[in-house]
Formats: sequence, structure tokens, C-alpha cells
Amino acid sequence: MDALVPRLDFAALAQSVYLNQAALGLIPAQSLEVMLEHLTQTAQHGNVRLSDEEELRILDELRAAGAILLGTEPGAVAVLGGASAGLATAAALVPAGDVVLVATDFPSVTHPWLAGSASGRSVRWVEDRAGVSLTESVVDAIRSGVAAVCVSAVMYGTGSRVDCAVLADSAHEVGARLIVDATQLAGAGEVAMADWGADFVVTSGYKWLCGHGGVALFAVGDDLLDSIPPHPGWMGTPNPFAFDATRREQAPGARRFEQSTIAYASALGLTESITRLNGLGSGTIEAHARLLAAELVEAVQPLGWHPFRSLDDPAASPHIIALQHADLDATAVRAALRRDYGIVTSARLNAIRVSLHVYNDSGDIESLVGALTMIGNSLCE
Repeated sequence: MDALVPRLDFAALAQSVYLNQAALGLIPAQSLEVMLEHLTQTAQHGNVRLSDEEELRILDELRAAGAILLGTEPGAVAVLGGASAGLATAAALVPAGDVVLVATDFPSVTHPWLAGSASGRSVRWVEDRAGVSLTESVVDAIRSGVAAVCVSAVMYGTGSRVDCAVLADSAHEVGARLIVDATQLAGAGEVAMADWGADFVVTSGYKWLCGHGGVALFAVGDDLLDSIPPHPGWMGTPNPFAFDATRREQAPGARRFEQSTIAYASALGLTESITRLNGLGSGTIEAHARLLAAELVEAVQPLGWHPFRSLDDPAASPHIIALQHADLDATAVRAALRRDYGIVTSARLNAIRVSLHVYNDSGDIESLVGALTMIGNSLCE
């Protein structure tokens, strides 16, 4: 399998085998060039070269690209400084009631709800168990008294995936809202907010979307677009540069949830990266990862490594493979992979997390398999 994009576009690949997009994503040369051009040709000159209208245009273009990515309309998308801001906003807009969370989800997904537990909000925890549908486990926890279900579309540690449309239907049956963190899916697989029926979808920009930190997307369901922002900022008004401090009007659509000046270089780079990923298509990207994942799993099973979920499990994601070994410590193996072989992975939940993206190819899989063979022989001696 060849890469889907030129590997020369990613500087890190010249010195490492990078299988860690789920942690910090690689930024392609084209997006970096856009960011550097803004910093050197525009940003360092202040308003000499960056007008108020240009600031707003940067955000407009990112919303348009982000809407295609997330499967919604531009008016439903807000640009924020981070995914945590969107998750906190969603939590603040949900009325009192219980919330369904996954115990091994990423902390930014669960922490806003834990902060509310002191005021009477109870948490119903769900476990992500191998061989058990995570979607069904979450659905089983949704019943009367639940006000929200907040879950990652793909679990960062195991690669387990939920069926967001099924969760939305189940949540809405009891009057609950569905909040989806698509950070570990957007850019690697299809996000279809409108088809899912999700009430909120949020994604960071610095992982699978090949962007830099300081910018995220927050999409809002149609019936929530008139909500009053719980954390209002000056950028969320119809004309931010009118600067009226005595009264506040809400911008139309999701833009009302935007708060302040953000990292415009990051926003421009993210627009470039998303546009390129949209051009490839989520189906093509997912199929590429699935073929590489099949190569990987077949090759490492004789070495004693097994994925958290079988690749033919509907709840398995092809782009995040959590490899477990009965006798080897994942943290020690991860360290050896990087130190001795220049292979970058993560150790999560006592597994080696391998994340596959558009720049990976069969050569990366061969390098990893060869290194795991040598490490296994060494640690078992």
C-alpha cells in the first residue's frame, strides 16, 4: 500500500516512522506554508495588512470547509480556540439531569460534567469492553432522567467506535441531548452530523485534521442555534467590530458561540488541511487505513499482539489499532520503539496505540513489525 499523499509533504517522515496522528498530528508542508506566509507577510505587520474584514473572512472560510467535513451547514459551525471550550459550552446548555459517559473516554469529554456533579447532576458510567458493542452499552444506560449523552465518536485509547445515529435516536426518545466529540474521527472517517441527528459535534484541529493548536470546530443542531451562549464573547455578535459595550446582540447561527480573537495562522493552516482532506474524501481515507490495519494485524498476531477489537467488529475503527500483549508492558515497548527504531506510537490503556493516516504506507507497517519482533525477542530473553 502506497501513501495517499506525497510523504515528502511531512517533514517528520524523513527521520521517523510516524504512527501517532491520534496524539499530535503531522502538519503538511502546504498548510505550514500558509501559516508562515500569514505570520511573516501579514501578522507581523498588524493592521497595516490585516483588516477587520480580513479577520472575519478567515473565520468564514474555515466554517465553510469545516461544514463539509462535519456534514452540516456553515451557519451551524463556530470556530473556537479549543475543543474543550465547545464541550463546556454544550454542557452548560443542557438542563439538569443525569449524563451518560464512557469511563475510559478522553478527560475533556467527561470533565465538564464532573464539575456539575456538585450541583446535583449524576453520572452513569459505561465501560468500553472488548467484544461488546459500545453503542449497545451506551444505549442500555439511556433511560428516564438522562439529560445528556456525551461521548467520543471514536475512543482515543481503544479505537472503539459508536453509532452516533443510534445514540441520537435513543437519547432523543427520553428528551436527552447527544454531544459528540469527533476529534478522533474527523479527518480519518466520515462525520455526518445532520444524518446522525447529534445536537452538538466538536473536534480539535491538531490531530487527524493536520492542523496546529489553538483552533477547533463546534457544530450546533438546528433547534439549538437560537440558544443564549453561556460563555459569551465579543466575537459572537452580528458585527464584532462595532464594539458596543453597553448591550449584546447574538450573531445568527452558531457564530454566536464564538468568543474572541484566535490563532489566525492556525485557522488558515487548518482550512488548508481540511480542504485537502475533503478533496481526498473520507471513504478513501478510511479504506486506506483499513487495508494498512489488516496488514498490521495479520503480521503481529504471530508475535503475540492482538487488537482490542477484531477488525471485522463493527465497533472497530481502522485508523486506531490498540495492540495488546499478554506478557509485554506497552509503556516499555513504546519507549523501545522510539528510542531504538525511531518509530513513534503511544501507550494507552496498557496497549500500543497505532494510528494510521494518509501519509502511512506498507513500509511503515513492515518497520513496526520488524521492530516488535526484535523487541519481543529482547524482552523475553
